[in-house]
Amino acid sequence: MLFVGDDWAEDHHDVEVQDETGRRLAKARLPEGLTGITRLHEL
Repeated sequence: MLFVGDDWAEDHHDVEVQDETGRRLAKARLPEGLTGITRLHEL
């Protein structure tokens, strides 16, 4: 199981992905829009 946290701002999103033990698997600042969604899928 994966958990995804998203701190949503007006011009970007700070995203963190963790496994079921709470270990961080990925962390990124993503831009708004299609570019950000594409980068989220690349994590």
